[in-house]
Amino acid sequence: MKLFSAFHNPSTKKYTIYYTVVLTVVTGTVLFTTMQLIHTTYIQNTMTFFEGFFSLFMLSRNSTVGNALLAHLSAVKGVVKPLLLFS
Repeated sequence: MKLFSAFHNPSTKKYTIYYTVVLTVVTGTVLFTTMQLIHTTYIQNTMTFFEGFFSLFMLSRNSTVGNALLAHLSAVKGVVKPLLLFS
């Protein structure tokens, strides 16, 4: 089990790299599916989205990545709010 301990400890560098790579692959798969370059079944699509959500959740457990994610979300909130007033 010592081999997989890096995947459970958010403070290690391997943890962040692993889940970033997983999220990148999932994002690429979703983009290729959207552009209809690859075809997947509904079950595969569901599992791909679940894997992406899980990877994003695991990345948010890392304090550096989690704080950066919150900062980016608050910046987007400041941009979207004025746009909704003009709708």
